[in-house]
Amino acid sequence: MNGWTGKTVYLDLSSESVNVIKTDEKLIRSYLGGRGLGVKLLSGLAYPDINPLGPENPLIFTSGLLTGLAPMASGAVLTSKSPLTGTIFSWNASGGFGRELKKTEIDALIITGKAKKPSYVEVREGGVEIVPAEGLWGKNVRTCTEILKSRGSIACIGRAGEKQVLISSFVIDSIHSGRGGLGAVAGSKMLKAVVVKGEKELLPANSEIFGELNTKILKLFDASPMLSKGLQNYGTPALVKLLDYMNLIPSRNFSGRGTSFANLFSGERIKASFDLEKESCPACPLGCKKRIKKTGQILPDYDSLWAFGFNLENPDFASVLNADRICKDYGIDPISAGSIIGACAELKSEIIEAYELESLLLEIGEGSEIEGGGKPGNGARKYLSGRGREELSMDVKGLELGGFDPRGIRGQALAYATSSHGGDYLTAFMVGPEILGKPVSLDRLSLKGKAGILQVFENIAAVLDSLVFCPFSVFALNEELCSALLLSATGIEISPAELLKIGERIYNLERTYNLKAGFTWKDDTLPERLFENEEEIEGYGLPGKEFEAAIQEYYHYRGWDEKGVPLLEKLKELELSC
Repeated sequence: MNGWTGKTVYLDLSSESVNVIKTDEKLIRSYLGGRGLGVKLLSGLAYPDINPLGPENPLIFTSGLLTGLAPMASGAVLTSKSPLTGTIFSWNASGGFGRELKKTEIDALIITGKAKKPSYVEVREGGVEIVPAEGLWGKNVRTCTEILKSRGSIACIGRAGEKQVLISSFVIDSIHSGRGGLGAVAGSKMLKAVVVKGEKELLPANSEIFGELNTKILKLFDASPMLSKGLQNYGTPALVKLLDYMNLIPSRNFSGRGTSFANLFSGERIKASFDLEKESCPACPLGCKKRIKKTGQILPDYDSLWAFGFNLENPDFASVLNADRICKDYGIDPISAGSIIGACAELKSEIIEAYELESLLLEIGEGSEIEGGGKPGNGARKYLSGRGREELSMDVKGLELGGFDPRGIRGQALAYATSSHGGDYLTAFMVGPEILGKPVSLDRLSLKGKAGILQVFENIAAVLDSLVFCPFSVFALNEELCSALLLSATGIEISPAELLKIGERIYNLERTYNLKAGFTWKDDTLPERLFENEEEIEGYGLPGKEFEAAIQEYYHYRGWDEKGVPLLEKLKELELSC
């Protein structure tokens, strides 16, 4: 069998039982793998009102049909109910974890229950084993990864996950971290890590045609300035100069915009300041992570540069570098952490100095209460609500916004509001068409026509996440090329239109899950600060009535009613139950 291995593994940590079943081919055809398969499995296993930190909430690791075969397709997707947001949540994890999972002949690994003592899970071609981890518990990611690295690819939590800090995450091979609080889910299960090492050779159904398509993909990567000139040379800091030029970098907890020191954090300046080497995911031609040769540290992505630099008006690059290191070691989402610290600064009407960053992050990582009460590690919305200042939380559905100002990227504003995850810019990276002009150029300051375009981008992103392509692949791939790759890799013919329909099915399934979990159309919005008001610079804030009309237009394109509920006809069309 090509493309998928045919095995789904259920692991119950409470009973220490392992159940292996055959992967339903209909599920693969209907959801592809990755995000789609994870969402489908979660929706059948976890009631929407389940306690995210309860033993019944599953952690699901999935590979994709092209994992380990195509360029930029070596990662895995982690899916669970988020303890931070309460939404369904999938994280497309970079690195080689997915390739190793596929090489163990596993399509999906589903972990439930709670271990009696700290444990890690080891997955090999011969089976799945629960291993005692008392010696690892209490250690952070770098130390844990160093101890386990000879055993395979490692998805590990740090002390933040152990302490069930709600902005904690898994970290893959000590480099690739995520969002949504899935590290806290692992901590609640006494699960320190999952280690995967496979041996099976991965081969496409038609190696000749698949090889020709891979060559075409590499040429498309070379032809994409964002990939071959931007990310390949500088990583995501390649965006800094352009975003600064267009005044799209929010600062001071989104109360300001622009920065006076963008050049200090630009990809060009960073590259000139350090002796760097590329850090590539398996079979990736980009190497968008950059490692400092002298120290071995991975440089911060744009997310951390914004969160601890621009957002806090902190021009001290060394402190940002240290903050990013702490986040990766503790397993903390840097976007959420920086947003929380920025909100705390506004709450106290203070500026966070560079020297204060480390102690604040350590308090977050340890799950500590801070002066004035409350645990900032529970997320900006929960922490600020406890202080009576929820309006200072720059989040959607509980997930903090990243460093792309939606007031000046209005398709991205709609994408944030409608995302199944909350403030996640990767469920539809509208920065591509609105700022970079790829794959099409759109007027970034207009909401007109964006609703119809957005749902197409969301569907495409769901497909790429389900095939487990790197999110950056959107700059080179489309549904036509994905369809051809699938045919040559698996022998299964899925037309481009059918792929987009699968993406639509996934998005509607996520929507119905969130609705049952208690979310409503009222949650499809942005923080009030981002809308026009009397104090705003004229023409800068989002026009409220126009935004609401665009949301209604989006519902129409989605086949949902005026309250954002999928209509029965749409669910039947997508073969989804009510």
